[in-house]
Amino acid sequence: MAYLTCPWCQSPQLVADEAAEYQCYTCYGDVRFAKCSNCGLTQTVHKKWIAFTCNRCARKNDIPRQWSYATSVKANRVEGIAKPFPEF
Repeated sequence: MAYLTCPWCQSPQLVADEAAEYQCYTCYGDVRFAKCSNCGLTQTVHKKWIAFTCNRCARKNDIPRQWSYATSVKANRVEGIAKPFPEF
């Protein structure tokens, strides 16, 4: 089980290792996982975001509108929490 943090409400969540997405138990936000195209950091991102700011290199990353399970990053690879773009 991966121990992840929701990017929206910052509450910790237990997620199955091979999950490609999950729903937060606290805020009911739909969360996916994305990899930064610049530094490669894998992060949690809200499913409704169209872009995110990397937590390591602070660069903008666009999120694809459609994701397949086969090409998605899995929960056991997540290393950080993304910030929305533009940052608040």
